[in-house]
Amino acid sequence: MRFVVALTPILVGASVLLAGSAAGMVSMAFAGQVPLTVHAERVSGSNVTAAPGVSGRGGVLPALVTRLERGEVEDACTTSTAQLPVVGAVTVTVRIGRASAGDLSVETGMATAESVTLTGARLTTPQVSPQKPTGLFSVGAQKVDGRRVTTQPHAFTAGTITAHGIDIALDRRSGGCHSDKGKETS
Repeated sequence: MRFVVALTPILVGASVLLAGSAAGMVSMAFAGQVPLTVHAERVSGSNVTAAPGVSGRGGVLPALVTRLERGEVEDACTTSTAQLPVVGAVTVTVRIGRASAGDLSVETGMATAESVTLTGARLTTPQVSPQKPTGLFSVGAQKVDGRRVTTQPHAFTAGTITAHGIDIALDRRSGGCHSDKGKETS
């Protein structure tokens, strides 16, 4: 019973944020200490720039900082498991059929994809002269399209998020997203 009472404000807050963001009314930001994994069947974006950087929450972590003017995901599943005192493992799984975001910035420690297509790709290294690079590189593209993408974001911000087909599940054990074949993917 304490578990339900303790989680009620969190679930109500999450529902309000998701409903508001689904209507395109809420700017969103996420940063947390609990590991989060995102799986998506398809990810696409426009005016994309990615560069090595740091995520500053709870200390400094190396991160790939990616900025997109516009991003879209299809068939996404986000999962996070936390160990709570007395209760034990609690897993939150959020499934999203389709979502889009504007002015999106993601700081991630890991990303994989089955395939990636870039249109208008570019690589830049800040330099004083061609022989002396002065900073980290950045990779950009006019358009990017990835299939079967998995990432573990440290943080993200978005100007707007619009989502359709949202399903939120809370489970009192470790678990997470499953593929169509029933295999554990988190």
